[in-house]
Amino acid sequence: MTLLNNQVVLLSGVGEGLGRDTALLFAEHGADLVITARRTEHIERIAEEVRAKGRRCLSLVCDIASLEDCERTVALAIEQLGRIDTLINIAYRGDWPQRTTLLDSQPDLSNYRDCFEINVFATLQLTRAVARGMVERRSGRIVMINTMTAERVLPGSEAYAGSKIALQRMTRAIAMELGEYGIRVNSMHPGFMWGPQVRTVMETRAEQNGTTPEHELRLVSEQAALRYIPSTEEYARTLLFFASPLSDAVTGQSLHVNGGLYMH
Repeated sequence: MTLLNNQVVLLSGVGEGLGRDTALLFAEHGADLVITARRTEHIERIAEEVRAKGRRCLSLVCDIASLEDCERTVALAIEQLGRIDTLINIAYRGDWPQRTTLLDSQPDLSNYRDCFEINVFATLQLTRAVARGMVERRSGRIVMINTMTAERVLPGSEAYAGSKIALQRMTRAIAMELGEYGIRVNSMHPGFMWGPQVRTVMETRAEQNGTTPEHELRLVSEQAALRYIPSTEEYARTLLFFASPLSDAVTGQSLHVNGGLYMH
């Protein structure tokens, strides 16, 4: 069964992990893709993989912090593919490994601002550009990629956690605003995702602790109810749910996906 027949999906911040897996899974379910990133390193190769599955794919360089880039991306997507049915906001600014406590921060908190600029304002800037067309068609789906850190707060994560909890609240407000136009707006809160980024985190922890990446991975896995870290492909399947008719009655919700690392 294909769930996204002839839908057009825009993915921001596409990389080798969640972005690639989502693009390929959505293509297998009949979607055409617009994939974006700040650099061209991966997106054209991923676009070729999508095209090999028989779907159209437009790869564009887009810095979501740039209004010009956001508006150009949306205009090109509509010009070449006709519309945007679903937006998946993957692009973000993290704080690892530069996590800083409040007392160790810059006096003007300048080290906090990048997270808020990208995770809140830039994300909403792209969302607004896409949502205008959805309002005209009275149909659409928007998914924000949030984080477990918005609930499972870690020391020194004020910038990242704060920006993501702000995005969560705004997601719910936007869901209320856009619901009358048939637009669903939700967020997925991932825990650890086994892929390139978490692999790097485990390698960094191993170096800091004098252990091995396998040991650090085991320590995290043992905290989860399912005793493993879900893969980026598993997270992509959650995004497929949000993008498909399976979630028609779902909006304004925050779905925590983490293998039981914590319960919400």
